[in-house]
Amino acid sequence: MLRRNVLSLFGGLLLWTGVHFGLLALLPLALHDRGYDARGIGLILAAAGIAQLCVRPFGGWIVDAFGRRGPLALSLVLLAGASALLLVPGGWAVVANRVLTGIAFSLGTTAFYTLTIEVAPPGRVSEVQGYVALGLTLGVGIGPLALLALYQGLAPDGTPPLVAIGLVATAASLVSAACFWTTSSTFRPLGIRHPYSLRTNFRREGLRPAFLNCCAQVANTGFSAFLPLWAIGRGVGHPGVLFVGSQAGAVGSRLFAGRLADRHGRRTVLVPAMIGVAAALTGLGLATGLPAFFLRSVVYGALFGVAFVILPGLAGESTPPAGRGAALNTFGLGSDVAQLVGPWGLGLAGGAWGLGGALVAAGAVSLLGTVACLGRVPWPITRPRELARP
Repeated sequence: MLRRNVLSLFGGLLLWTGVHFGLLALLPLALHDRGYDARGIGLILAAAGIAQLCVRPFGGWIVDAFGRRGPLALSLVLLAGASALLLVPGGWAVVANRVLTGIAFSLGTTAFYTLTIEVAPPGRVSEVQGYVALGLTLGVGIGPLALLALYQGLAPDGTPPLVAIGLVATAASLVSAACFWTTSSTFRPLGIRHPYSLRTNFRREGLRPAFLNCCAQVANTGFSAFLPLWAIGRGVGHPGVLFVGSQAGAVGSRLFAGRLADRHGRRTVLVPAMIGVAAALTGLGLATGLPAFFLRSVVYGALFGVAFVILPGLAGESTPPAGRGAALNTFGLGSDVAQLVGPWGLGLAGGAWGLGGALVAAGAVSLLGTVACLGRVPWPITRPRELARP
């Protein structure tokens, strides 16, 4: 059952992240071609963050009351609808795409992270997270590369690029929903009689992981949304290859960072990684030419990949099963804030200091997360794997 769940989660995550991050990399280029500046692009992308914040007060309750599989599959159906909007001309369709994408991301990540924690044996949570996250690695590497290639003129038979992208993204989202539906969980949903309140959606165990999640996601917004435009202006003809480089670097961290964290503690592994993310983004803000961009993208991917092997377990392992959805929902609140503040704030930074300055600003946010990692508040799970076993 563990093997089947890992494979299903891996396949679903690969397709989901391929579509999600592919569109995140593509839309700034499409909006730029329509005449939008960095500030305007940032505001439109921030619509996803607003939608995520609107859904967040219900996500934990939904996942605990109705289980993990159904809300997760529903999220990918919503992403399919968002992708289909690319077939519709008009600026309102782009905004609607971001709204539906934000709803899908908010509800889907709560259900997904909760499910991946529950399928893992005790003492191996970060390790299993690392195996599943290989789907994220491939998705972020392949999705932006494929969608950017379609947009830059490789659509078959003269099909308009956005039409081809919309069809591909819609199909991939529906197949992802089917993958997630085949998973199984020992958790028994609490049912519709599970009382709703804000306290059933949020738990304090998820607060610090939420802040760290926000810092990491703002940093990744700089890489995913603003790097392609910056790289094109600095001599990179096909910025999609930078996503391949970042995920090639992430393979090692997905496989080994989880084991190291289980054995030696989360903070020991996470702090150096977040400092490295800040340095890598600063280096990308100063890079020129494909070799420099590609090498620094590999380093960035290897270090950023550590965060999402470790952070979900911080929120989920210290929480009883009946409240785990609420804890992971709190963790996801960090993504919502990042999706809202990140594009808007980095768009302002790009307008004031250029796109390279936006990347440096994204790295500075990662350093804020490092400060939180070094705080004196005890971490929920710090024991080595051997001590965590019953």
